[in-house]
Amino acid sequence: MLQVVTAEPGELSRSDLTIAHALVRSAFGANFRAHDWLHGVDGVHVLVTDDAALLAHAAVVPRTLRHDGEAFETGYVEGVAVCAEERGRGLGHIVMDHAEALVRNRFQMGALNAIEAAAPFYAKRGWQRWDGRTGAETPNGPVDTYDPADRIFLLPPSSGRQLSAATPLICDWRVGDLW
Repeated sequence: MLQVVTAEPGELSRSDLTIAHALVRSAFGANFRAHDWLHGVDGVHVLVTDDAALLAHAAVVPRTLRHDGEAFETGYVEGVAVCAEERGRGLGHIVMDHAEALVRNRFQMGALNAIEAAAPFYAKRGWQRWDGRTGAETPNGPVDTYDPADRIFLLPPSSGRQLSAATPLICDWRVGDLW
């Protein structure tokens, strides 16, 4: 029987995190680096299990995105993965339903950086692709992070405010990939 578990930061055991890490690493393959996993470890984890076997995972991490002088508390979605043998059963929709509920209930907006193959999935769910410039606040000051290959998606601000692509979207600092 499918079960969805939402685990707050610190609630997963080392064994649980190791299993989730293995699932996410297998889904992303060789391009998945240590810092990619670390970006989501301290977030809220959404786990879809069946008879205690982990089938799908996502993490929602608090971040601050800035746009046009305004700061938005953002639920940044990381490590969305479904076990290869279980794809096509709707588990990605289940895990994202719960991740999106966390974003809507706890944050002003949502964001993620999708792999190319997943971009249509997020677009169909109402995530909007950010086509504007991007940047980051780093320890050494602001930097331009724009990369046309990025597929940054937003769940629009809960205030209904529309973000203009004419003004850069700025993320907070973290080690590894900034987006």
